Amino acid sequence: MIDWLLAGARWGEGDLVWTTDPLLVGGAALVALVAWAVALLGGWRAVRSPPLRLLESALWAVALGALVVGIAGPEIVEEDGREELGKLVVLVDGSGSMGVSDGASVRSTAAMEVLETLRGAQDPMDVYTFDETVRAGAPERFEGRGTDLGAALDVIADRHLGQELRGVVVLSDGLDRGPLRREVAAAAEQGTLSASAVPVLPGPVTFIQTGEAEALFDVSVEHVTSGGFAFLRTAVALQAEVRGPPGRAVPVTLSRDGRTVREETVTLDADGRADVEFTVIPRQVGRFAWEVSVPVEVGDAVPGNNVYPVVVRVVRERTRVLQVSGSPSYDQKFLRLFLKEDPSVDLVSFFILRTREDFRSGWQQNEMSLIEFPYQRLFTEDLSTFDLVILQNFNYRPYFSYGRDDLLLNIADYVRAGGALVMTGGDRSFDLGEYARTPISEVLPVELGVTGVKTDESPFRPKLTASGAVHPLTRLGATADETESIWQRLPAMDGTNLSLGLTPGSAALLEHPGLVTDSGPLPILAVREVAEGRTMALAVDASWRWSFSEAAEGRGNQAYLRFWKNALRWLVADPDYRRVVVFPSRENVLLGDEMRLTVRVRDAGYGPVEGAEVVGSIESPDGVRTPIALTTDAAGEGIFAYRPEMRGAHRVSVGTGNRAADRGSTVFAVSNRDPELADIQPDTTFLRQLAALYGERGRFVAPGAELDLLVDESARRSVPDRRVVSLAGAPFLALLFGGLGGLAWVIRRRNGGV
Repeated sequence: MIDWLLAGARWGEGDLVWTTDPLLVGGAALVALVAWAVALLGGWRAVRSPPLRLLESALWAVALGALVVGIAGPEIVEEDGREELGKLVVLVDGSGSMGVSDGASVRSTAAMEVLETLRGAQDPMDVYTFDETVRAGAPERFEGRGTDLGAALDVIADRHLGQELRGVVVLSDGLDRGPLRREVAAAAEQGTLSASAVPVLPGPVTFIQTGEAEALFDVSVEHVTSGGFAFLRTAVALQAEVRGPPGRAVPVTLSRDGRTVREETVTLDADGRADVEFTVIPRQVGRFAWEVSVPVEVGDAVPGNNVYPVVVRVVRERTRVLQVSGSPSYDQKFLRLFLKEDPSVDLVSFFILRTREDFRSGWQQNEMSLIEFPYQRLFTEDLSTFDLVILQNFNYRPYFSYGRDDLLLNIADYVRAGGALVMTGGDRSFDLGEYARTPISEVLPVELGVTGVKTDESPFRPKLTASGAVHPLTRLGATADETESIWQRLPAMDGTNLSLGLTPGSAALLEHPGLVTDSGPLPILAVREVAEGRTMALAVDASWRWSFSEAAEGRGNQAYLRFWKNALRWLVADPDYRRVVVFPSRENVLLGDEMRLTVRVRDAGYGPVEGAEVVGSIESPDGVRTPIALTTDAAGEGIFAYRPEMRGAHRVSVGTGNRAADRGSTVFAVSNRDPELADIQPDTTFLRQLAALYGERGRFVAPGAELDLLVDESARRSVPDRRVVSLAGAPFLALLFGGLGGLAWVIRRRNGGV
């Protein structure tokens, strides 16, 4: 009865704690005091017996006091403790390597079977999953991308500090990707292995290996070394390392774009390894994906590591330039000297040439010092070996004796196929060189066909256009203002070739300050993208003067050098420097990981295009296309997020139109080669070494062996017991308030009160 009245509290045991805010309790006490005073004084003259009135007041005081005590929230807190059997802690490896099949069994299945056996026989028991992190509970999936056993043992040691564990059980294949495995192996090799290499645990530890090395069958391409980039038209070696059962003959295939490039058969050595080297010669610049693969056989433990895709970026080691001049001049001399002194340029130059007229004048070949001009070979079989062709004040008619139209068409086709062409001014160039209505005129950025006077010999200073202020070719300073200042102080030109204006799709970077055409100011420097190639027209033949002007002011010849360096870079640029460019955030992506594709759009003058509608697609190896649609921001860029679901080379194509200049492309490789699965051979040695480092408190259990745990049955742990009993709702207080209050009311009524 007393336990019921006190809600189970035991007086004399535990501490009395008040849980309500003192301010609230004080307010309740004040209200109770006012109520008591009203009850005491109210109707005092009408009472019949003052002693009964005093008794009523006393009863009200006690009842209201009980109410205030209840509001104060009293609790009895009893602190106690007890000893129990020490816990068994089980660490289960949840990494991806535990999902490997060793013959007829999967490592994760074997681990869960052991865990179920322990659950039925060991109590109490705590289970933790460890991979790159440690978390409570058994693994739901074995997909961890790392294994840090040392960190897991440290967590257990810290979490149970000061306790005695009955034992620690580690279920793992021993493939630790953290530092512990490397440190133990290095110390063992140096003969310095000691118990200090492992964390001190509060109980004995048993290492149970899952996975049998003898039952494992796996053939894989372990690694491909490519260097990440290669040089155009230069042989590059792709070196692959193959792994598998010793003595096995394995065919290894190199493929690109789904087509087999080469195949070699290697025999694995006694360690189950072999190296194979493939040599390829890139013919284009850009990003290209190759794959090295071995066949997937029945029972292969990890089919995903049988293919190793790699993206190689092909760049130019040297820019091969053909310079053809109609006659020696200062302009030809300065440009030739610049090209020869640039170590990144491989120059072939012709500028003192024999013409048909030389032979018609009666001179014999052995009587002339002029060099022979092999124009037919240059503009047929050799043309494709050049990155850039410069026609510097060159008139073709005196030299092209045979197949003139075909040779000019070859040059135009060379440009459309990705080549670059420059034409500079002079008395043998543009319309003065009779290029109007030839195939060359179809690829130039200026329109030819001027009738009458074809030049203007008035001195002038070229004016930088809005496009020229942002275009990489004419950017001579670090900022737009500095670039403008440099162009303004360069010397005047002494004349220019005339044209009919810009051709469609071209941009003027420099223009004449006074002369105009039907389409606008006369272009002096113009550029154009033609299909896959680029062209530049410089309508003057005195750019060499820019060198002297800067030198006179003590700045050297930097303006001249920067201009022609910029021109070379832009003219022979790889796909990353086109007007529409798409960049992958990573060239080699893991299956399922999110990546980003950044699209950059520039106009003909290379200014950013805001609000450009970009469409395209990502084509996976099976031909499925994922559409891309985005709008560029103020910087002319847009980002598309993508999560690949299939391994292999993925090709990206985007654009703002149908012209080649309005489109960009790239490639990235996707593999399911999880780093966690790079090495899947169970490490028995490592687990045995760990058990040995713990001495008598360590044990190793091999796969399939009897489940014999090392435990300490004398281990005990202290379990705190805290008992809290709330008196606020105890029947005692309710009865005290209700009973005394009711009795006070009865007395009041009998004593004449109201």
